[in-house]
Amino acid sequence: MDEQWVKTHCARFDHGGCGLKVLVEQGKALRVLPDETNSRSRGYACAKGMASLERIYHPQRLLHPVKRKGGRGGGQWEKISWDRALGYAVDKLNHIREEFGAQAIAFSQGSPKGLEYLLTMRLANLLGTPNVATTGHVCHWPRELMGKFICGFLPVPDYENPTQCITVWGSNPFNTNEEGILGIHLKRSLMKYCPKLIVIDPYRTEIAKQADLWLQIRPGTDNLLALGFLHVIVNEELYDKEFVQEWTKGFDALKESILSYTPSMVSQLTWISEEKIIRAARMYAESTPALLHWGNALENNGINISQTCQSLIILMAITGNLDIPGGNVQATVPPVMSLRKLIGAERSSLDARKNLCRHYGVSPRLPFVPSSILIKTILDERPYAIKALFIQGSNPLLSYAGSERVFKALNKLDCVIVSDIFMTPTAAMADLVLPVATNMEFNDIGHYGLPHGYILARPKIVDPPGECRSDMDIINELGRRLGFGQFFWHGIEHFLNEILAPSGMNYEEFSQKGILEGERRYFKYRDEGFATPSGRVEIFSSIMAEDGYQPVPRTKIPQDTNHAYPLLMTSVKPKNFFHSGYRHLQSLRRKHGEPRIRIHPETASKYKILQGDKVDIISPYGRIHLMAKISENCHPRVVMVDYGWWFPEKGKEELFDWKECNINILTSGDPPYDPVFGTTPLRNIPCRIEKVIKGHSYDH
Repeated sequence: MDEQWVKTHCARFDHGGCGLKVLVEQGKALRVLPDETNSRSRGYACAKGMASLERIYHPQRLLHPVKRKGGRGGGQWEKISWDRALGYAVDKLNHIREEFGAQAIAFSQGSPKGLEYLLTMRLANLLGTPNVATTGHVCHWPRELMGKFICGFLPVPDYENPTQCITVWGSNPFNTNEEGILGIHLKRSLMKYCPKLIVIDPYRTEIAKQADLWLQIRPGTDNLLALGFLHVIVNEELYDKEFVQEWTKGFDALKESILSYTPSMVSQLTWISEEKIIRAARMYAESTPALLHWGNALENNGINISQTCQSLIILMAITGNLDIPGGNVQATVPPVMSLRKLIGAERSSLDARKNLCRHYGVSPRLPFVPSSILIKTILDERPYAIKALFIQGSNPLLSYAGSERVFKALNKLDCVIVSDIFMTPTAAMADLVLPVATNMEFNDIGHYGLPHGYILARPKIVDPPGECRSDMDIINELGRRLGFGQFFWHGIEHFLNEILAPSGMNYEEFSQKGILEGERRYFKYRDEGFATPSGRVEIFSSIMAEDGYQPVPRTKIPQDTNHAYPLLMTSVKPKNFFHSGYRHLQSLRRKHGEPRIRIHPETASKYKILQGDKVDIISPYGRIHLMAKISENCHPRVVMVDYGWWFPEKGKEELFDWKECNINILTSGDPPYDPVFGTTPLRNIPCRIEKVIKGHSYDH
């Protein structure tokens, strides 16, 4: 027997990147276990990571390129060679570029975005199209870009040092790991340092049950609560006076801006008592150090996300918790190729006038097009027509807001190309589908480009089945065939080695090391200042003012319920899946077999709904159908709906029942957007529920 254990990191199941070890014999992976020696995950891995081999060897994997036969979405396919598939893609893209201009070509990247996303940015820059679309406007980028505006970096929680208080805001890291921040870090900190714990979440999560203070917030009012905290801290002079005096700009403007956000006013709109608001603000401000663990849910709340992120960074700053041990810190990037060089920014032929963000009034500093703006542009053909869409690792019919609009947009395009591991509802609407390798089937670098201060080795362990190729390889080859061969690589190994060159290692040496971290330093601003125009934390943001946005945080009151829609809907990401992915895997489906709507017992009683009943949920935009789960952990005025559901067991010709339980049938995707990021509301949607009786909805 020729058995060997190989170490790697989990990928494309979640953002976490937990350490795994894989038993390999004669080229086949036999077993996967958590790597107990891994310095980051410390022997932890979730059910998704443990299902890695089920994903690799799944019988429904795409194995060969296929081209559509018959009508779009009809489920009829012709198997073709890679040469013919790439030739078809190049011919289509060249024809559209010549007839309509490069801006008529768009790319859509899913999550988690790895090196393939950055290679796509490189290709787009060379082609001259500004249209690389992602869902970054509702995931991570508002925090990252606002961090750059206010203090020059994304403040990440420092779990490596003792802390006195942890505030978990809009995150549930025991179930869903944030980018670069594993739930195991929070657990370890709670056990080792015994800090005070504040949890802000509309649902009583397992973390909330452990909290000293749980604030059951009304969805969509996070900025109001943050402004209420700032009101208490400033009025009671609980802020770090020395830091504010020496290292901030615009504190007087903040004082004026927060005057009206009293605990009384904030309490009425957030549904949190005045007493809890005051206690939580004091608890955070009077703890030194304190860290804030903020999550993706904040960025799903729509039109106030830029102000929410601004408020929370100011909260960290004025309490003296920026870049201190046990606070929120600036991680140092390890020595690797710069992002700017990798995406080919210096070779870009982009025309700023074609920038869709600029056209819609959204910040042109975003490095991507918000997905809702892409769909609106396709449908309206303004400011120009988009004719072709290349989709990698994304399932827009499920993951983009306003799924009905997405369906119309996909049908309107002249050319849709999808690369994925499985046939999805979106792939089933494509003209060309390309089979993709999973992370254990090619060499890869994890977390490159993310601001968490490290990169991870993800070495190839087994050969991909059939004709599967990595997304990196596909984009690299496409770039070469489109006439940019001198700017791409003859093989992905050369590409990876070039990224690592500044570290002095090649890929083989890096994969033996496993992880490369930047230097860990604190209080860097004392020597270097902050990377803002003034060198200080800009409470009054000069960048926001220059770009025509509100420079100090305020808020818009979120949409309210009414007689027709008396409840608020928010969403839940089932912990055993990643976005809309991996409903194929039976080990995960056994843990969570069908989509659910969580309803408070009081609300369920009002509508005569019992545990397990079928329930329709209706918003102003559509209706879906789910199974009831009665839970006291909900608020009586809020229902919580599973996100990302479709049914691989259904037929391709039915697009896998993509409408039946898809929460984005209930969202819009239309304006109003957050003025800076183009974000649409995903979690605070007015709705009503109806019990289903004998196949029909019955309105109580």
